[in-house]
Amino acid sequence: MIYDKILKPVFFKFDPEVMHHFFNKVGEGLGRFGFTRSIVRMSCGPVDDEILHTEIAGIKLNNPLGVGAGFDKEGRIIHTLDAIGFGFAEVGTITGQASPGNKKPRLWRLPEDRALAVNYGLLSTGADAVKERFANYKRNSPWPIPVGISVAKSNLPNLSGQTGLDDLLSAYQKLEQFASYVTVNVSCPNTGDGEQYCKDPVMYRELLSMLDAKHPTKPVFFKLSPDLSQDRYLEIMHDTDRYAWAKGFITSNLTHDRTNLKSKYLSQATSGGVSGPHLRKLSDEVLAFMYRNGHSRYQFIGLGGIDSVEDAYRKIRLGASAVQLVTSLIYNGPLWPSQLLRELASRLREDGFKNIKEAVGVDNL
Repeated sequence: MIYDKILKPVFFKFDPEVMHHFFNKVGEGLGRFGFTRSIVRMSCGPVDDEILHTEIAGIKLNNPLGVGAGFDKEGRIIHTLDAIGFGFAEVGTITGQASPGNKKPRLWRLPEDRALAVNYGLLSTGADAVKERFANYKRNSPWPIPVGISVAKSNLPNLSGQTGLDDLLSAYQKLEQFASYVTVNVSCPNTGDGEQYCKDPVMYRELLSMLDAKHPTKPVFFKLSPDLSQDRYLEIMHDTDRYAWAKGFITSNLTHDRTNLKSKYLSQATSGGVSGPHLRKLSDEVLAFMYRNGHSRYQFIGLGGIDSVEDAYRKIRLGASAVQLVTSLIYNGPLWPSQLLRELASRLREDGFKNIKEAVGVDNL
C-alpha cells in the first residue's frame, strides 16, 4: 500500500530510464553488504516453502519465480534479487561488443495499460567488460541463486549475417562459465535485425550449428518472439531437436502489437516492443502451443503479462516449469514476489498438488 499509494506516484514522475538506473544503483548498494541484505530480506519476507521447490534443466530452484532479462542488464543486483525472494535471475541481454543502444527516449511507461514500451536497442557494456567484472565478483562472492545470462549480437551498424553470428557467439563463449544456464536472445524487438535468427530458418540453423561447435557445457534456452506463426514455432523446435544442450525456450519476448492499448503516452512510443498484461494472452498461446508439441523434449520458461498469481499459475498449468517477470515488479513493488509466491503455494495445496512439478502442463495435455 505504501509503495502503491506513496512511493510509486513519486517514482513515476521521473524519467523511466533514469529511475531504472537509479534502482539498479540502489540495488547494487543494498546487495553489497550482509547487513543491508538482511534488512531487505526482513522487509520483503522471502518465501521458502517445500511445495515450491523445483528444477529446470537440472538446475535446482528454491521457487519457480525469476527475474527476466532487461531488469538487471549487467548482473549487478543478484544479491538483492535473492533477498527480495526470487528463485533465480536472468541478467542481460549482454552483447559481444559494447552497444550504445538506440537514441533516447527509449523507455516509456504506459500506466493505463500497466505496461512498458521498450526500445533500448540492446544497451550493453559488452562481453569483455562484463566478463572482467564477473570474474572478480565470483571469486569474492558466488551467486546466491541460479543465474541465467542472456546474450545477443551487438546492435551496431553493418553487423549482420556471419559477422553478427560471430559477435553473438563471442558473448556466449566469454560468459558461459559464469552462468547456470545461457539464454540466446534470437528475438530482440527493438533492433533493426534483432529478430533475424528467430524469423529466418537459414540463419537460425547456422546459429545452432555454430553454437554446437563451441561444445556448450551449460543448458541453453532460446528466447522467442510471440509474433511468429505456429508453423515457424514447429520448425524451430524441429531444427533444435538434435542438439542435446538445447534444453528449452522462453516464451516470450515483447510484442510489436499495440492493438487496444490506451495509454496517452503510446503516441510517443512508436518503436520497440510492449510488455505487460497486453502481452498475456499472446504469450500464453505461444507457451501452450509449444508445450503441446514439444513437452517430451523441452522445458519452458513462461514470460509475459504476469500481473497476478492467476497469471503465474496459469502459465505453470499451461506448461511453464518456471516463470519470469519484469514489468509487474515495477508496478507492484519489491514485496510483490513474496506475495505472489505465498498465494501460489496456497493455490497448489488447494488443488491437491504435492509439489509444483505436478501442476506443470495439467491444463494442456
